[in-house]
Amino acid sequence: MKFIFCLSVLVGAFFFTHSSVQKEDHAPYLAYLKSHFNPCVGVLIKKNWVLAPAHCYLTNLKVLLGNFRIRVKDGTEQTISPINIIRYWNFTDSYPQDDLMLIKLAKSANFSHKVQPLALATSNVRPGTVCLLSGLDWSHDNNGRHPDLRQTLEAPVMSDKECQTTEQGRSHRNALCVKFVKVFSRIFGEYVAVATVICKNKLQGIEVGHFMGGDVGIYTNVYKYITWIENTTKDK
Repeated sequence: MKFIFCLSVLVGAFFFTHSSVQKEDHAPYLAYLKSHFNPCVGVLIKKNWVLAPAHCYLTNLKVLLGNFRIRVKDGTEQTISPINIIRYWNFTDSYPQDDLMLIKLAKSANFSHKVQPLALATSNVRPGTVCLLSGLDWSHDNNGRHPDLRQTLEAPVMSDKECQTTEQGRSHRNALCVKFVKVFSRIFGEYVAVATVICKNKLQGIEVGHFMGGDVGIYTNVYKYITWIENTTKDK
């Protein structure tokens, strides 16, 4: 039985499919956070830094980059241990605000066509902007607990006013809400964890582990934390 990301801990959204066809999408910035507990998804933002939700602070954590398929190796696979994990100073496990953390890798990632950093947002995104949502999926021949397939879809960003009309939007400051359309241009596998929002090739949002109402996802607005991210990751 395939392992399913826990909604209350890990997942921005799950989508079901009626197709047996799977194709891996190009999302070389995705990092898989593997542990003995619940796995999670982060984003490579520099050669030795990964940005992830703070609720992904897991024991025995390993950061996987490149090819995630166990049965098919292509030389891009990388497993790197963290040497420092820094959660945003105001985050608490009991109150999921400011759900971000930075992971410093023990060594720099080797860049390839499957391992590339993603630029951070430089401004807030306009409501209605159609952005790319990226996450991880299980391929059909994968019966394990760890996903091995990158998948993406497109969806529009909601206005702050619309976001605040939802229960979770009201309870999360610095939230970014995305409206999942009913008919997707992409077909996904059995389960997909949509963990990131990329607008105009820049990281705009990262999931906070909550799924709203069936067709609305809530993410931490990365732009609100740019100063903290840059100050923490700058070369000393």
